[in-house]
Amino acid sequence: MMNTLAYRVREALRKDAPVVGEMWRELMQLHATLDPHFCVSDAGEALYRRHTEEMIRSRDGKVLLAETVDTGHPIGFLLAEIHARPLLPEGGDYGLISDIFVRERWRRQGVGRALFEAAMHWFHARAVRSVQLYVSEANPDALAFWHAVGMRPYLRVLQKDLSTPEDAL
Repeated sequence: MMNTLAYRVREALRKDAPVVGEMWRELMQLHATLDPHFCVSDAGEALYRRHTEEMIRSRDGKVLLAETVDTGHPIGFLLAEIHARPLLPEGGDYGLISDIFVRERWRRQGVGRALFEAAMHWFHARAVRSVQLYVSEANPDALAFWHAVGMRPYLRVLQKDLSTPEDAL
């Protein structure tokens, strides 16, 4: 079913941090259904809200909020950061898309792409040399989205659980 309501993407304000934290928790709950490693601590949402506020205030952070035009109801967000890479020969700054989330009802409506494009404009204006992100191997929808917007594999993160004695060996 297509949504008939229009949406807009804007910079998040400090007052938006609680709703961004709520959507981040929804994102983590979605990921937890795909992979149990995405379990969030009791303090996780509060810590994420604090981080969101820091990124809103930071020159090197950008928090974007997608909302409905008529009611201002939040439907998605993207958190981006700029980092320096002084130790590699190419040097320069690179962008990191830390998190992106679109509420289920609004997925496949262009909201994620609009958030991504707004972040790309910001990165371009800041003259970053590349953009990176982490994506869960267990999330085929996210992998498909990132490939559709032109992201390609660069590094692979490998993990070994050490939570039980037999895993540690």
